[in-house]
Order: sequence, then structure tokens, then C-alpha cells
Amino acid sequence: MPVTRREFVAALGALPLISARGREAFEALSSRAPHDVIPSAARNLQLLSQGIADRKADRRMAAQPGMVRIDSNENPLGPGARVYAAIRRHLDESNRYPVLAEDDLIALIARKHSVAPENVILGCGSGELLRAADHAFTSKDAGYVGAAPTFEAPGEFARFLGAPVTLVPVDRSLGLDLDAMGAAARGAGLVYLCNPNNPTASVHSRADVVSFIEAINRASPSTVVLVDEAYFEYVSSPAYGSVADVAATNPRVVVLRTFSKVYGMAGLRAGYAVGRPEVVAKMKSWTLGSNVTQLTLVAAQAALEDTANTAAEVRRNLAVKAFTKKFFADAGFSMSAGDANFVMVDIRRDAAAFKSQCVRRGVAVGRAFPALPTHARITYGTMPEMKKATALFRELLVDAPRAAGTGRTGP
Repeated sequence: MPVTRREFVAALGALPLISARGREAFEALSSRAPHDVIPSAARNLQLLSQGIADRKADRRMAAQPGMVRIDSNENPLGPGARVYAAIRRHLDESNRYPVLAEDDLIALIARKHSVAPENVILGCGSGELLRAADHAFTSKDAGYVGAAPTFEAPGEFARFLGAPVTLVPVDRSLGLDLDAMGAAARGAGLVYLCNPNNPTASVHSRADVVSFIEAINRASPSTVVLVDEAYFEYVSSPAYGSVADVAATNPRVVVLRTFSKVYGMAGLRAGYAVGRPEVVAKMKSWTLGSNVTQLTLVAAQAALEDTANTAAEVRRNLAVKAFTKKFFADAGFSMSAGDANFVMVDIRRDAAAFKSQCVRRGVAVGRAFPALPTHARITYGTMPEMKKATALFRELLVDAPRAAGTGRTGP
């Protein structure tokens, strides 16, 4: 069936709806389209439409009243009081297009990373910037390289644009196989390195990431490495570190950050990229003007300045992480390092069926990932939420199998 220009533009217009992290929007594409085949334009549009419908249905279930929502790597507490106060103070500016607030936020981000404002661009969440990177750096002759599994939106959008997509399986510890990804990167346009990786929560040291970049620079000088640091603030490993300083000087590196995680602003949609001025300018040509709302801009500034709230959120997450990982360890389940605000657990059963059981009982967990069909991604909610969730996990994963093993009927 031929695809009209109107249909094609409509599909592109739908893409921002499915770029939010944790709501891995292209599930239909990931599970139905082979990675080494580029579907026709008509098939792509059909899959996009189905993927949006599937995602909306999943979100409706997760958003039911009383649901424990630990499925999407969101901050369960939301932004701090200073963010809400900033929004209230600037409500009367909602009738104006943002101008100065954009410059103010960029200047604040630049100071945070000790770079120039010219090194920073803003996005409507980091999803818009991931799509911009696909536009800017991939093509039918310069493909995309990522992991399996990782955050899928950039790889699926690269495929939608017609670029070859190569996904490298994670290693046995659920870490990114950097050597294999480096080997696959020769001639690629863009390599996507999510660190910590979503959904596995595995972390690579700054030294390893720098070595990875240097190796790709030598072997494939035209390839751009995009390092996604969405969960940066949650990492406690002393070997971990940002490579934003590398991106500010290396024209083949881009670093991405978001306000959706530690700052609790997933619904407000703000992100940014750091790179060489000519690199971010190339990406900016694929972003919308005034792509971050007036109120979101002032909210993001307040969030960056409220370091006490950020530190409190990190402490809260550490406590809940320790509680959740101890539960799974004591119950005998293996898991990833979980050095983020979520963990990947091998539940030793079908993850899709487990997700369905949980949501029917009032707990929404992460969906199944085709590359790891027996693993469940569990976001760290509040302590009361995790106590409720782990009680259900014990019932479904421990008590019911034990009862079945003794001939009794499990719940």
C-alpha cells in the first residue's frame, strides 16, 4: 500500500508521544521486526500505529487508582518544592514564547559542566535529542549501533529513517559488551552507549567509556558516540563518571542528560545535550524552536539549583535500593548491579506473564524485553511502595512455586 506524504508526516508527528524513557515505546517494532531487515514505509507506519496503541493500553493499566507504579524508572516523589514555587511564580508568563529563560537554563547547565553555552542544546526531554542525533548522524550508509537490550527509541527511530541497525547482546553480567560494540561500530554513523544502561542498570567506569571512545575514534573516525547519562546522579560506584568534558572537546562525542529522573520532571519534558558547538548545531537543526515550555524552563533551573533536594532523592533511592536488592538476594534471585533507580532481576519465568500477574494485583512492573525474556525490570519506588511490591513478589515468585512443588495450590 503506498504511503502518502500526509501519512508519513502524521507518523513523524506521533513519535514524540513514544519517546519517553521507561515507556519503551517501540515495543511493537522491537518484538515484531527483525533487526537485520528494514521494513517498508507502509509496514513501518503500521507498526508505529500499533506500538502507540499498545503503549497507551499499558499506561492506562499502570495509571489505575491505587497502583504501585514501579514500571517506568520515574522518580516517585516528583520535583522538589522549589520547582513548584518557580512554576507558580511564572504562570503569568505562559502567554509568551520563551526567550530569556532558554538562555538562562543553558547558562546554568554550562556552568554545571564547566563548558561554554555554545556546547549545550535543550530538548523536549532527551527523546527529542535522540531523534535529532539519528537524523544528524545516521543514514542508509552510516548505521546505528546499540545494545540488546538498551533504551530502544533511538535504534527504532534510526531504523524508521532507513539506517541499518546493529544491536549487540549484553554480556553474562548484563553489562554492555564494549569490545563487541566497538567491533560493530566500524563505518557506523552513531553508537548509542547508555550508562547506566536501561533496562539492565549496569554501569561502566569512566575509564572504560573513555577507552571505548578512543578505540572507536581510531577504528572509525567518522562515527559519533552518544553517551546517555540519564541516570547519572543515582550511581554510587566510585569508578563511574561523566564524559561531558570529553564531549565538549571531541567532535565525535555527545553526552545526553534528562530532567526526568533524579529531578522528578518526567511529565514536564526537558533534557539537554553537551557537545562541540558544530556538533550540537547539527543536532539543533533537527529540533523544534521553543521546544521546552516557559514553565518547564524555570522548573529545570530551580531543580538544578536545589542541590539539597537532589541529595535527598539520592539518599532515598539508596535506602530503597538496599531494601529491594536484599529481598531478591535473600529469595535466591540473581540480578544486575542495579546502580541506578531500578534493577533487572532474573525471575526465572516468563517476564511478560509476571508483569500481567503483578498489574492485576495492583503493582505495575517493567515490561518484558525480548533479549532477556525471563528478566523483570523493577523501578525503586518509595519504601511503602516497595514493601507492598515485595510482599506480592514473595507471593508470586517464592510462596506459589513452593506450594506447587509440595502439591498444594498456590495463590
